Amino acid sequence: MLTVLLKKQWLEMTASLRRSSVTGRVRTGWKAAAFLVLAACVALLVMGSVGALAALICQPLSDAGLDWLYFALMGAGALLAGVMGGGFTAYGILYCARDNEQLLALPIPPGLILAARMASVWLLGAGYLAVILLPAYAVYFALGARPAAAALALLPVTALLACLTLAGSCLVGWLAAVAGSRITRYKAVLSLLYAALILVLAFGSQFAVGKGMLWLMTHLDQAASGLRADAQALYLLGRASLGDLPALGILAAVSLGAAGAAWLALRRSYLRIMTTRRGGPRAVYQEKPARAHSVRAALLARELRRLAGCTSYMVNGLLGSLLLAAAAVAAVWKAGLLRGALALLPGPAALGPALACVSVCSLASMNLLTPPSVSLEGGTLWLIRSLPVSPWQALRAKLDLHMALTLPPALAAAVCLLWAVGSGPAGALLALAAVWLYTLLSGALGLVLGLKLPNLHWTSETAAVKQSAAPVLALFANWAVLALLAGLWWLARAPLGALGGLAACCAVLAAFCAGTLAWLRRGGARAWQRL
Repeated sequence: MLTVLLKKQWLEMTASLRRSSVTGRVRTGWKAAAFLVLAACVALLVMGSVGALAALICQPLSDAGLDWLYFALMGAGALLAGVMGGGFTAYGILYCARDNEQLLALPIPPGLILAARMASVWLLGAGYLAVILLPAYAVYFALGARPAAAALALLPVTALLACLTLAGSCLVGWLAAVAGSRITRYKAVLSLLYAALILVLAFGSQFAVGKGMLWLMTHLDQAASGLRADAQALYLLGRASLGDLPALGILAAVSLGAAGAAWLALRRSYLRIMTTRRGGPRAVYQEKPARAHSVRAALLARELRRLAGCTSYMVNGLLGSLLLAAAAVAAVWKAGLLRGALALLPGPAALGPALACVSVCSLASMNLLTPPSVSLEGGTLWLIRSLPVSPWQALRAKLDLHMALTLPPALAAAVCLLWAVGSGPAGALLALAAVWLYTLLSGALGLVLGLKLPNLHWTSETAAVKQSAAPVLALFANWAVLALLAGLWWLARAPLGALGGLAACCAVLAAFCAGTLAWLRRGGARAWQRL
């Protein structure tokens, strides 16, 4: 029975390799081969980046006799990546599985179900570890002083760290499940804030890692003695990675003990976990007076409810708004620095409005609300068609959603940047007009692509939002339009001046907006009826 459950878990883990989440169809022939090649290229790209970082620190640490410090740094990074990635895996596999009812209907003990699922979490955690440990060991085989001992320790260390990753993943997944059961109403908003936090941490860690590596290379003895005295766990991890038997024994005891403790803790309550539905909305009738709304307001409220109910839609569609809000704050905070940098350029007073406009538009182009909005109708398209509204009214509501959530932060960021660079009234008005027109054009272009490339047969909303052709092409189309406008301004500024070039860009944007909206009212309405 355990073998059958393990096979089932393996098929679930590899389902994305065999079946498209966009269409729900099985990949065959060249499509399957192309997807496997793409997945392999992504894995090799990540491993190559890790290998490049490892090559920078391996030789100096090995020459200084600090091989253990090299493996301690790489092993700690691998363990952190494994727990972060495995936590989401454990959340979906252990705590929010969708086949609990089917499995409990069979004569299978809950302990066997838990064992099979924990085995899959262990395997995926080992995969996350391997992405970092394999290039780290490969670099050490080429540059290190003790490659033979490290080669013998590769598999045991990976397996034991995977057990430690399993315990950490179970804890992280449990915390995510508890939090998710209590914040279901604001889950999409919190997911958006979490994505923004991840971006901040990613950029911040990039600078922190650079500074940390520079300090490490210049203070090797101090760092090694400090870690050896105050961080015995890292020292033992580094020694175990080099094949030191006592350190391997301690690592095995800690890792297997942590995995066993996680197993015992879940084993006692796993039947309750499988049969409990937390966070479900309670149907409570509340009598409220009905308020009349216009058709436009009612359709916009419908689009807002869909956005609030789809986590991937909110994260993918509103990331630009968060960045615009952050840009507005940064412009006020670093106004002196911006003015100093602008003063180094020729003609700063004339260049300020154009640079502020390009900066704001580049962030606004990342809001992708209209491209997936048509595909998200999916099997419920007949609901909006059954209402007494015209196709243009339904399409305009999607465009209104984009303008309502993108234009205010874009204008706020533009005003702050224009104040920071000291723009004049004429330049500020032209820049704000260009931002408004570009925001409208990016939303309209996304809606056109959504009508031309709809995907109404998706198996998950994430596939419609992130894996359809319309959002990807819309992002590149927004960048292409911005590049063309920047080129037009550069060519027109010589005969017309900087402000004249900005006025020419506004005129071109207005023409494009008029043409795109005219097509949406006629051709877009016909395309909507043919869906």
